[in-house]
Amino acid sequence: MLARLRLSPVLGYLAAGLLLGPHGMGAVTDSEGTHFFGELGIALLMFVIGLEFSVPRLLSSGGAMIGLGFGTVAGATLLAGAASHFVVGLPLLPAALLGGAIAMSSTAIIQKHLVDTDAVSSRHGVAATGIVLFEDLVALILLSLIAALPDAANEVEMEKVLLRMGVSFVALAGVALLARRTLGRLLGWVARSGPDETFLLAVLTLVVGASLAAEEIGLSLPIGAFVVGMMVGESDFRHQLEEEIRPFRDLLLGIFFVTIGMSVDWSQILAQPAVTFLVLAAILVVKFLVVFGVTRLSGLPASSAVKTGLLLAHSGELGLLIVGRSLDSALLSPAIGQPVLGAIAASMLVGPILAQWSDRAGDLMVRSRDPRGAEIETAVRTTSQELKGHVVLAGCGPVGRLVALTLEASEIPYLAIERNVERLRRAQQEGHKAVFGDASRAGILKAAGVDRAAAIIVLVNNWHRSVRIIREAKRLNPAIQVIASLRDDAHLGELAQAGAAHVFPENYAAGLGLGAQALMTLGMTADDATDRIRAMRAQLSPDLQIVPR
Repeated sequence: MLARLRLSPVLGYLAAGLLLGPHGMGAVTDSEGTHFFGELGIALLMFVIGLEFSVPRLLSSGGAMIGLGFGTVAGATLLAGAASHFVVGLPLLPAALLGGAIAMSSTAIIQKHLVDTDAVSSRHGVAATGIVLFEDLVALILLSLIAALPDAANEVEMEKVLLRMGVSFVALAGVALLARRTLGRLLGWVARSGPDETFLLAVLTLVVGASLAAEEIGLSLPIGAFVVGMMVGESDFRHQLEEEIRPFRDLLLGIFFVTIGMSVDWSQILAQPAVTFLVLAAILVVKFLVVFGVTRLSGLPASSAVKTGLLLAHSGELGLLIVGRSLDSALLSPAIGQPVLGAIAASMLVGPILAQWSDRAGDLMVRSRDPRGAEIETAVRTTSQELKGHVVLAGCGPVGRLVALTLEASEIPYLAIERNVERLRRAQQEGHKAVFGDASRAGILKAAGVDRAAAIIVLVNNWHRSVRIIREAKRLNPAIQVIASLRDDAHLGELAQAGAAHVFPENYAAGLGLGAQALMTLGMTADDATDRIRAMRAQLSPDLQIVPR
């Protein structure tokens, strides 16, 4: 149900824990075994995150990760920690841990939104990814600190604990650097000498073993899994492992979030709902302002800074973990920790909504404040001023360039609009008539001559943008023919309702194209194969009444 609402499944797991746990129906006890499996889920999560932390990637994104990440984490931690210390009266260390928990954002929510909106390589996408990567590193340090704190009874003991943590970190990093090549060869040998199940079992054993070893030397259990992930991330097995380990990670991680939900005491939250609401509001406001300020200082345009700020305004699963561990270690009292747990969970509910608003807010800011907007529209208008009855291509990536080649071969005039600089440069190098601009903006479409065009072909991966482009094009020219491409058929109905006459999901195009070729190879005539494929397309696309002929 949450997936259909485009919300994080984490909320479902938390709700299940709340309902079934000791503070709910009492159907499930809060046992050590349940916590152990939850710990394994966190270990696998940090292993997958470690896969993304290969040394080459760290070097390539170092500026965004260290500069933006440090600025946002430090700013949010200082503000939230200062409020906890001076307003609530928490000691410095618990206040700092609480501030660090609030500073964490949900990697799952952010990456899902960036992938869905085809914005991973955009300015705000790169900034958000760098920030959450740095947050993941900080979370590991905080978790190790929480695990070590029960052994520190005074300042002298605290110095010893911190020294031991530092030595353990250095030792673990040294072993990882020395063993990474050997580990790659070992995994290669296992992959060649046994079935897939043996390879997966070897990796799971390695992750669990490294996690337990890290815990044994005084670090937190996820640290070992993270380091193994970094080591494996440089091997040829990275993408294979991401796919094969996902079912185990999702299952055990679900158990972890159920245990977090079981630890939430509704009586504490309901006793002071105003506190929970105030904490939630503070999280959203503080994090947005900090991220917006840091990204603006780094040189990002205001529109990208707004998108990044809204995208990271919530707190995430690592924040839940830090607060939960602090409660278990008695570093936070239930009167403080429980409302914060509730506020972080509520912020994760709001997070996907803010992410969707971020694109609209950024686009509105571009339209109202970007001085280059008028220049871009003028450049597009100059290029299209002699065109009439032409075709407008909204996007000029790999598929768009093939469409442009087809139109050129048929001597049909067209104009392609592309907002990705790399794709635009390649299209222009290949001789295609392409201009820079965002086709979802009405001003750009009007400048491209949509009001006098014969057709528009929408070639963007984000179905939300596709719907906006179609509606704007239809508003400017109700008679225009709309043809659209989609990554898959999940949102075909939305594009048809917006006004698309012909929709080509990429999975349909590839599958039906291969099917047509197979029919002709087996002796069917081209006309009969075309009719058969047309009938199949109509059957597969009941939401689309008009099919290509």
